Amino acid sequence: MPSVTPGLVATLAIAYAALLIGSGIRLLFFRFVRDRDNQRLALGRRNSLFVWWVLLIAFSLALIFGSPGLAAFFCIASLLGLREFFRIFEQRSPTVPALRLLLPAVAVVHYSLIFLSAQEWTFWTFPIAVLVLVTGVEVTTSGSRDFLRTAAGCYWAAMLIIFGLSHAVMLVGLPAAPGAASPGSIGWCLFVVLLTEVNDIAQALIGRSLGKHKVTPGLSPGKTQEGCLGGFTVTTCLAMCAAPWLTTLTIDRPVWLGLLISAGAGLTIAVAGFLGDLNMSALKREAGVKDSGTLLPGMGGMIDRIDSLTLAAPAFYYYALSINHL
Repeated sequence: MPSVTPGLVATLAIAYAALLIGSGIRLLFFRFVRDRDNQRLALGRRNSLFVWWVLLIAFSLALIFGSPGLAAFFCIASLLGLREFFRIFEQRSPTVPALRLLLPAVAVVHYSLIFLSAQEWTFWTFPIAVLVLVTGVEVTTSGSRDFLRTAAGCYWAAMLIIFGLSHAVMLVGLPAAPGAASPGSIGWCLFVVLLTEVNDIAQALIGRSLGKHKVTPGLSPGKTQEGCLGGFTVTTCLAMCAAPWLTTLTIDRPVWLGLLISAGAGLTIAVAGFLGDLNMSALKREAGVKDSGTLLPGMGGMIDRIDSLTLAAPAFYYYALSINHL
């Protein structure tokens, strides 16, 4: 059943207000664009702006329906991500056709078990079950031909695009922050998604305006040391503000300790998100493509949107578990 709490309404209102302000600023920029190159750039950014609104509305609906809605939302993201992965990966390595069908089926079963509150079972069995599945299919259908590269690539995709991303839904199983102002247990998912996206945006904006020193020029030319440092700082500060509202990281702790733990959460998400982005960039560079697809105009494909979250979500999940056991 749909569940709309005052805390969720307030959180979404802030998100929509932030996107509205950002949209206004970007639309003002479009008005002053003159030359052809800048017009082309403006068109791409206008498209990405439209996609941001679509994604926010879809994510809002998922949040309203709680764990079932989030499971469906991220399951669809995983399925679309797998589709793009196979298209990219097969440009360099052959894959067994059966895996193109089996891995999406694994994703549906995995998210269904999370929805049915069997996440502890699927949590422990997923890594070894998928390893057995991938290697079993490979050795019985293709033998030794590109065995290690193909098996490792498909397992890598399953662990990141399915298992890693699903931790955003698993977070809903953590204790909810008390109070009417809290959005409840979905606050954990909101926290990691919000901070991951802010980290990506802050790195990009600060890098464009102040960036001079490249981090990995051969892998992701747009990333700079200044952009990364700025993104990490913004994300850490936002975590210190949002953690008491969306999570229980600061509950029953001294103020100084709550701030320290919140800052640690922000830094964990920022660093893991940065590595997740580079991780998927390596896949695309090896295949010789800039974007994973064209599903999201102005942004690329689904992998381009979830890349940071594939590592940020599990990193924060285990961080939260560790802190809650202190």
